[in-house]
Amino acid sequence: MTTDIIATPAPTATTKETLTADFKGMVGKADHLLKDAAHGAVDELSATRRAISEKACSAATATHDYVRGNPWRFVGLAAALGVVIGALISRR
Repeated sequence: MTTDIIATPAPTATTKETLTADFKGMVGKADHLLKDAAHGAVDELSATRRAISEKACSAATATHDYVRGNPWRFVGLAAALGVVIGALISRR
């Protein structure tokens, strides 16, 4: 039993054009997906940055209000911290 392979000439120009068009289409779709992902990441980063900024401002305001309400407590804390740092430096 013998198997004969009959080669039929395929139109290579048409196949090449089809492959080129398919490849260009895939590159275009990939480019579009990458741009969409970048825009999404930028939007998410902006929202995160805004949330962090709001929390930092809130914390700064709360700290400011607390220090304004209890100034002598922080004067004492600063003095104690100064004594500790002075003692550590004088040991050298």
